[in-house]
Amino acid sequence: MTGKAMPRTDGGKTGDGRRLLVERIAVSRYLKRSARLRDLLLYVSGRVLECEAVEIHEQEVGQHVFGRPAAYDTTSDNIVRVHASLLRKRLEQYFAAEGMEEPLLLEIPKGNYAPVFHGRDEVSAALPPKAEMDWRLWTLGALALLFACSTAGLLWMAHAAPDPGRPTVRLFWSVVFPSGHPTDIVLDDAAVGLYQDLSGHSLSLSDYFDRDYLRTLPESAAAAKLDPRAASSIVLRRQASYASASLLWKLFQDAGAGREQASLHFARDYTFHALKANNVVLLGSDRSNPWIEPFEGHLGVRWIYDNVLGVRYPVDTWAGAAERGRYRPAQPGEPRESYGLVALLPNLGGSGNVLIVSGTGGSAINTTADSLANERFMAELRRRLPSAARNRFPNFEALIRIQGRGSQPAGARIVICRPPRG
Repeated sequence: MTGKAMPRTDGGKTGDGRRLLVERIAVSRYLKRSARLRDLLLYVSGRVLECEAVEIHEQEVGQHVFGRPAAYDTTSDNIVRVHASLLRKRLEQYFAAEGMEEPLLLEIPKGNYAPVFHGRDEVSAALPPKAEMDWRLWTLGALALLFACSTAGLLWMAHAAPDPGRPTVRLFWSVVFPSGHPTDIVLDDAAVGLYQDLSGHSLSLSDYFDRDYLRTLPESAAAAKLDPRAASSIVLRRQASYASASLLWKLFQDAGAGREQASLHFARDYTFHALKANNVVLLGSDRSNPWIEPFEGHLGVRWIYDNVLGVRYPVDTWAGAAERGRYRPAQPGEPRESYGLVALLPNLGGSGNVLIVSGTGGSAINTTADSLANERFMAELRRRLPSAARNRFPNFEALIRIQGRGSQPAGARIVICRPPRG
């Protein structure tokens, strides 16, 4: 793909300038058609920009980017060195042509895979001073950033296996976190979800994964009468919703023995390969987590955003036309009901399972998560589904109504419970 670099919002003088540079390189014609090189660039850049890493080793890159075992032999497997060498050449090509006017340069030194950013006129490469954070914009993403930098630190929080007295709960979580198999927890991308709500512009998974939407961001923002610079600032924030971040504690509490194989991912960094190969937990709506898109054909419930009331509500697309407005929100000033959605489906490769958890808000999502750990609730849900093998929880989608602002499973009622289509 050819084209001019995206407009810069800050002249490359802050941490956002470095992030914008990385995004422009990732969608340039030099990396667009190579998912592995793009993943390599985004991973090592993210470790520097988000975790302030000063040294990144070959074995770490091999494990997290190329799926190698944690202790693989780097002397006999040179996949990282080969791709890093190719990436360095592509970076040189970018800065010599498409990025020739970039005020910042990005280099990956040999022997250390941590990228270095410096000005074109600087004699020696050095990282620019750390930018001051705008805490008003970053508060929402603080938890997600902490979790993304220290996934292993989350695992210590859940020491006890599920209560043996909850057989249905234990059966359900055993297919989400099966012992001996990896499970990926994918946090939603709240910034991209917010931008879609503000602009009314829907983003496909293909555009999200390839980052093509960044090239057309100024035009789509202007069409929605949004300031392009403000829109760029929103979209480039790497932040998950507070509801998704707080849900992690509940997930690890209920994961049981399989939690040791769990890993945490931000939606913007996830891949099709992982969605085909691993068990996955997808948090958020289809707008904030585009990885839900491939499974929508199997589900009847969709989320609709009401711009007037500023709320999200569910619609059952499999119901008749007269029934589709059943869950429309109340008028302003009237009590509102909240909803949670849970779906258990096969992954794209048919080798594992995908759990989708979303809701109308933080309280609804937390109540939904509590319900998944409640034996009485899960037993009722199981009774409403067709029979399956004794050691297997069947695939399903369930819409849950939460009365008032309650946050206990006792206030949750199953209004839809059925097998997925296909």
